[in-house]
Amino acid sequence: MTPTPALTETPTATFQPTAMATMAATETPLPTATATIVPTPTETLIPFSGFMDLFRLFRTWYKNYQTYFYFLNAGIEDMLYASADEFELECRPDPQFPVQMICIYDGVIEGRSMMDFKFFVDRARTVQVFEARYDANLVDDTIYHHQFNCPDRGKDVTCVSEYRLYDGICYYAHTCYDACGLYYSKDNLPTVFNEFQGFTVPCY
Repeated sequence: MTPTPALTETPTATFQPTAMATMAATETPLPTATATIVPTPTETLIPFSGFMDLFRLFRTWYKNYQTYFYFLNAGIEDMLYASADEFELECRPDPQFPVQMICIYDGVIEGRSMMDFKFFVDRARTVQVFEARYDANLVDDTIYHHQFNCPDRGKDVTCVSEYRLYDGICYYAHTCYDACGLYYSKDNLPTVFNEFQGFTVPCY
């Protein structure tokens, strides 16, 4: 009987534990502060229902190094903002006669005659509600007639005034007399114009 060969065990490969990649703890970012937008307050517009009929500039003067513009028939209840050419004004009702209006420029304006006035309901002067051209009469255009001088010069002064329309704009001409005769005159009549449109109501 042939002996059965003994079985020889073949060594099997032993698997070594493999290194497992360990995830490192990642840093959790903190929330960043976001800028909060604060709404900017909007200016409340001044109520304005329009000027009254016959609204116009009446006269101007200086006081305490300021220039005053006095308007008739304004009829405002609150403050208004304005500009006269490039000069910024603030306007309020006249405390004594509230239907009239006083506008003040913080400075002295000299050498101006016809000026463009614009009125606004906001301090920034972006919301315009009215505009017109008026003679501010900030030019001393008085002419004295010295050929009529006498000891009574300046006594019993009377003046004759007329107002004329040229190209839709009112101009004045004043002639004054005293006890000696012709005393002085002043006007702002234009030297160049397209059309004389007749006489009109007083303007200054």
